[in-house]
Amino acid sequence: MKGALRHMAKQAGRIIPFSWLNRLQYPVLLPFYHVVSNEKLLHVHNYPYRNVPEFIDELDFLLGHYKPVELHELLNPGITGKRIFHLSFDDGLRECYEVIAPILYKKGIPATFFVNPGFIGNKGLFHRYKASLIVSHILGHPEKQSYLKANGLTADTLLQISYKQSILLDEIAAKMALSWTEFLEDYRPYMTENEVKGLVRQGFTVGAHSWDHPEFWLLNADEQYHQAERSMKWVSDRFSPSVRAFAFPYTDSGISGDVISRLRLSGVCDITFGTAGIKGDSLDFHFQRFPAEFPGEFITNLKGELGYFLLRKWAGLSTVRH
Repeated sequence: MKGALRHMAKQAGRIIPFSWLNRLQYPVLLPFYHVVSNEKLLHVHNYPYRNVPEFIDELDFLLGHYKPVELHELLNPGITGKRIFHLSFDDGLRECYEVIAPILYKKGIPATFFVNPGFIGNKGLFHRYKASLIVSHILGHPEKQSYLKANGLTADTLLQISYKQSILLDEIAAKMALSWTEFLEDYRPYMTENEVKGLVRQGFTVGAHSWDHPEFWLLNADEQYHQAERSMKWVSDRFSPSVRAFAFPYTDSGISGDVISRLRLSGVCDITFGTAGIKGDSLDFHFQRFPAEFPGEFITNLKGELGYFLLRKWAGLSTVRH
């Protein structure tokens, strides 16, 4: 039913003018990205990403219809219904410092960068990026695809291997003479700590995105809390943010309101984020972000999301409850 409603909304989004949909009263717009690059990134197969001209076009569209705001402004009462937006970027990839930040700074757009301390400085590699590197490798070496087939694996199943099964990716890489250490040293996919400090000096905000990006729905409540607490302590100790912000990796689905509230009540976080799209939330410090990297044109996807919000509002389902 949910998939059918979303499909209907996206189809409507291709037809209904944005100016009409934008008259709706809807929560603050919080688009988020991971990376922007004109290059083919061998470690990114698990989501589409924008090149620089596409990203600039999307920023110009946002600036034409919304006002950019700082992170702390999201905590002001009464922001729902205002035409404002706040951008955020997940995973702490090198392009955040080298490509994205200079564009945002030039346009005067504030943003928050959510990092995984376990990877900053290229000390480790996200398991989905490991899977993507294997996929890139086998695409260039067809003879190695037979190894995967013999073990009942495909490119799609590789990309779905979870955090708790990631040892399997290490074993496959060893069989194929792929070295994560060499990739981390040669390509440097992540920002360094000094580069993150550079973002802060430019006026951007930094938050945590868990220690090493597990699927939180596979963790118990204590593990979820400690992933958030440990990563937030790392960010707080190094950057002393005025607003302590945490973005749940993947989704906040499967995370209880008790865990989210505990993070706030214990002083770990001031503000937290999920990824449910344009929706309200029953917790006044917890906000839902809009994935900007869906395939297709940004404006069409945004109109589809607004149409989906309208349908959910009619059904009394436009607020996420925990």
